[in-house]
Amino acid sequence: MKKVGLLLIVIIFLLVGCSGVKTAETGDIKTSDHASVAQGYIFESNGIAIAMNEKTDPILKSLGDAKEYFEAESCAFQGMDKTYTYNGFELHTYEIDKIDYVASVIFLDDSVSTKEGISLNADLTDVIKAYGDKYTNESNLYTYQLDKSKISFIMENDKVTSIEYTAITE
Repeated sequence: MKKVGLLLIVIIFLLVGCSGVKTAETGDIKTSDHASVAQGYIFESNGIAIAMNEKTDPILKSLGDAKEYFEAESCAFQGMDKTYTYNGFELHTYEIDKIDYVASVIFLDDSVSTKEGISLNADLTDVIKAYGDKYTNESNLYTYQLDKSKISFIMENDKVTSIEYTAITE
């Protein structure tokens, strides 16, 4: 009987779920309406969580006006791809059913860093210490994958020259 009770508790936890993310709009923890839920690598800017594959409306409202904005017809999706430039990073979006989602965040300078403390010009050893050794390396592009996201570091002379968070949309 104890085994059945324990099994029921485990099933309840699985059904209820433990994942969530602070939303940019309210700060409350909630799950996403989008299938990929805010899991994986999350960039933060001034306390605003920017998760890959999340709806962009509340994020953009919290970030405020972008310094620059660009849009173009999407090659991968129906609709528009949009780029918002903020201090230190670009936010790229993709559109599905007239709703924009976070496609990627690209660092522009060393004024921003990952939650793990990695910024441009960091050493490769610091990246491996922060993210571990489960990466792929193709021509000095070190990529880590977690759930529906990736974080990639381009290295030159063992120094980070580029950081990009990317949504996995397939």
